[in-house]
Amino acid sequence: MLKQKKYIYIGILCFSLTIGIGHYFSIYAQSTDENSIKNTTITKIENIEPVYIATSSECLSSKQVESNRYVVIEDKCIEQATIKSIGKVLNNLTFLNTIMDNNTIFGQGYGKIVSEDGQMIGWRSIDGNMFDSGHLGYRGIIYFNSTMDEKFSSLNNTIGVFRSDSGTNKSIWLFE
Repeated sequence: MLKQKKYIYIGILCFSLTIGIGHYFSIYAQSTDENSIKNTTITKIENIEPVYIATSSECLSSKQVESNRYVVIEDKCIEQATIKSIGKVLNNLTFLNTIMDNNTIFGQGYGKIVSEDGQMIGWRSIDGNMFDSGHLGYRGIIYFNSTMDEKFSSLNNTIGVFRSDSGTNKSIWLFE
């Protein structure tokens, strides 16, 4: 029970962070006399070329794994994508999505990205969004694990933000 509460608190904190990232996608920072940051020094993330762009996605299974206070759904999917300076890849992903009482969804993901020549890197992510009448999109943070495979060495221990708005419309931008 204590472990479950810990994950809920971590989820709320991460969800708050991902909602903030969502706002970053849609607005520029405001500059004032007290604020030394000017609009010209802040660029919307959409104007930066993403490092990862999904080209197709297929969910292989979806099942409810818990049915206590919250509904938790496990989704297993395969995503084809292109990674800048690596090429075409296959992303095997699993998400545990927790549906909250206030129409929000919090997700924890993990998986492996494999290049055409068999090299790979693992990743973990946290994301969230609000339910609405349309497709559920996500905003989140992704952490790429360390790998010995040379092709993915530039992603070792990097962190990025991602946006997924519909079916295959997923992009990842790295913090540099």
